[in-house]
Amino acid sequence: MSQNLKRTIIIDGIRYHADRPSSCKNCFFWKNNKKGCVLGRNNCYYLAEIPKKTKCDSCPYANGRTCVTLSCYQELDAMVRGWRG
Repeated sequence: MSQNLKRTIIIDGIRYHADRPSSCKNCFFWKNNKKGCVLGRNNCYYLAEIPKKTKCDSCPYANGRTCVTLSCYQELDAMVRGWRG
């Protein structure tokens, strides 16, 4: 393996450098349970690549449930109509 390439790990679909602590609480940038990480999730020191944003990130229905918003149904309908021809 080349020295320029660093090993990475994937946690919750996000790629981090392999030397990342197993828990954020063990990281140098973690202050306490009230403040949390001073860098924030999107600026983590150990990120190997920037996580991709999706339109469902801010959706209240995206937490493990089927989306029920009108815009998602319209996109699904257009996709199904495209398959049917």
